[in-house]
Amino acid sequence: VSSLQKFEGEDLNSKARRKYQQEQLREWSTEQKEERDQAERNQKTADRLYELKMKELDQRAMELANAEEDCRRAINMATKDYNNALARERDERERLKKQQELDDNMTEIANHVFGDVLTENPAVAQSAFGPHRVIPDRWKGMTPAQIEDVRRQQELQRQEKERADQEEKLRQAEWERQQNANARAGLLLEREMERKRRELERQQAEENRRLAKEQKGHLEFLDKEVYTNPPTASYFMQFNTSTR
Repeated sequence: VSSLQKFEGEDLNSKARRKYQQEQLREWSTEQKEERDQAERNQKTADRLYELKMKELDQRAMELANAEEDCRRAINMATKDYNNALARERDERERLKKQQELDDNMTEIANHVFGDVLTENPAVAQSAFGPHRVIPDRWKGMTPAQIEDVRRQQELQRQEKERADQEEKLRQAEWERQQNANARAGLLLEREMERKRRELERQQAEENRRLAKEQKGHLEFLDKEVYTNPPTASYFMQFNTSTR
């Protein structure tokens, strides 16, 4: 009887078939591992890009916050200057009021001095000790030269007051112009800051939508392309099924 005789039910190719099946399993496992590794690398890359984008948006938000703080400081400084100017204006009004009262008093005194009752000849009251000294019990009033000097001083005071009033009007007009300019500048700055804030919020929303879409697409790719053919129990049951 030949030694190569084949018995009934004997599978002479079982060893080769098992080897081939094992090689297929290794190849499939290797492919699955490579696909998972690539998917993991893609996910890490997406996460890194997302983190970089978030840092960029955070930096923009910080710059916007700093700009808003600068705007608030500028507005506070303008308000402080305005209050100081109001205080100076109040002090100047008080000074002018006191000056006006003094001028009124001087005018009243001059009216009494220059009245008919006190305009007698003052020469009899002239003191022998000097032209600027008088005899008190004889003094009836000032000389015409003295009266003229008083009037001249009053005119100088009137001119000085008129000049001060004109300067005050100019200062007030300049202050109002500056305040209007500051108010317009503050309004424009606030509008610009609001526009930048809305633009940043819009960019953040668009970036979030884009990243969410990419993440969704990546997950769909993994579900449809990478994890579409997982091995089942029946796949492993086909091995070692021979009678030997």
